[in-house]
Order: sequence, then C-alpha cells, then structure tokens
Amino acid sequence: MGEHPVGTGLFVVIEAADGSGKTAVTDHLVPLLASTGRTVHRIDRARPDGDGPHAELVRAVNALFRSEAATAAGWEVLSLAAATQYATILRSQITPAVRAGAIVIAESWWDKTRARLALEATVALDLDSEQHRALTAWQSRLLPPSPLPAHQHLTVLVDAALHDRVAWYRAAGCPDPYLDRTGPDSHDPDGFGDFTEHIADQLRQVAAERGWPTITNGGHRTVAEAATELHLLIADQLSPSTRPAPEAP
Repeated sequence: MGEHPVGTGLFVVIEAADGSGKTAVTDHLVPLLASTGRTVHRIDRARPDGDGPHAELVRAVNALFRSEAATAAGWEVLSLAAATQYATILRSQITPAVRAGAIVIAESWWDKTRARLALEATVALDLDSEQHRALTAWQSRLLPPSPLPAHQHLTVLVDAALHDRVAWYRAAGCPDPYLDRTGPDSHDPDGFGDFTEHIADQLRQVAAERGWPTITNGGHRTVAEAATELHLLIADQLSPSTRPAPEAP
C-alpha cells in the first residue's frame, strides 16, 4: 500500500435521508478508494475506535438512542447527546486519522441527524412552524468548530427520489421504524416515504446553501455509478491544485 504525506487526508461526509442508499454507495466506494493505495477508515458509531473514555462516551450515546427511553429523554437532550458524540468522534478518531493521511468516511453525520430529530420533535410535540425554526436554529449552534481545515472536509449529498426510497424500504421488509403520528414504531412504507421526504428537503436546502455536491442514486443510475461519481469528487478534492497555497514566510 502506498504512503501518503501527513496532512493529505480527507474527512468525507455522506449525507442522505434514510433509505437513500448511502450505505450501498459507501460499500462500493471504500474498495475503490483502497485500490488507489489510500488508507480508508469508515466510521462505525457502534464500534468506536480511540481511547477508552472517548469510546465509552460514543457507546453510551448509541445505547441511549437505541433504548426504549430515548424519546422520553426529550429531543433537546437527544440533540445535545448526538452533538457530543459527533464532536468526540471528530476529535478522538477522525482528526488524528486525517492528519496522518487517511480518508475517513462518515455516513449520515450531524445535518441529517439534527434534521431527523427536529422532525420527530415536531411530529411528537405538534410544534408549529415558529417552534420548529427555533429548535433547528438552536441545534445549528451545538456542534463546535472542526479542528480540521476546510480543504480536508468534503460533504456530499446522496439524493434519491421518494418512490425509490419507498420501493427499497418495502423490498427490504420495512425494517427500520420511524416516528409517525400513529405512534413511534410505524413501518408503513408510504408514511416512511413522507417522513424521509421532509428530511431530504431539509438536506437539499442545506446543500444548496453550503454548496455541497449532490449525487443522484436510483432511477436510471446504478449504485456503482453513484459510487464512481463520488470517487471522482474525492480524487478532485485530494488534488494538490484544490489545496490552498502555503502562506509566504
């Protein structure tokens, strides 16, 4: 495997609404990146790396979100917990790896998480539009600044049409529950489509505001084609011509 200079790594975030195929795209992407000789790390919040205390914190937040008492904790607490987990992973796992020259990939990072939590709070608590905006504005201030420079970040939106998300969810046996007005454990495919479309709309808006590149998954495109496009975006970001010139002494 080839060696890459310290400081030439990249933190890649793949944002997408639930059911958009981001995991399938990432499954195809990782071997493409590894075949070029790069060291590739894929963040797994269920099995965190790093030192003991940080890893325990990540696992504790995971356990909270998977527990039956999660919604009883309140969406403000869940938002704080998620932001703390992401900040911990960023500083204890991602930053050291990127500074050592690795490519680190995270699926569904902070923006998707806060969009889903805000939507769940709106549904469960029957928030009006002003209350929803206040919640999302508060969430947007929770994550601290990244210790990595901007050129070592790349966030990409994987976007899939509503009918594709519903079809894939149904084909998989409607595995993951979502919070609907009918209760916390709904598996209705059409409701899943409506629920995830709200999240997709929020992510599309954020992508437009921040200039994230968008990759379409589904329709007439295969997962492999979407992964290849993402691979090219990463290669372009890693190109020396895209990095800022060093400051003159």
